[in-house]
Amino acid sequence: MGKISAICVMLLLGGCASFSGKPETVILRNPQTMEFVNCEVSKWETESSYKANEQCVKDYEAKGFVVWGKR
Repeated sequence: MGKISAICVMLLLGGCASFSGKPETVILRNPQTMEFVNCEVSKWETESSYKANEQCVKDYEAKGFVVWGKR
């Protein structure tokens, strides 16, 4: 039973660590209008939510926004 628990913990931690280093929020600014917008990862932090965040950033960049910060 202890081995199974240890394996489960390792899998859970490995899943969490796979997205470490990626920003959860990207702040973009339109240099013309000084408007700020946020692209955020959903609270579940899944691979698909990170892909949606990256697409959000690309969409705003196509509209003239530039990345102002990441956190």
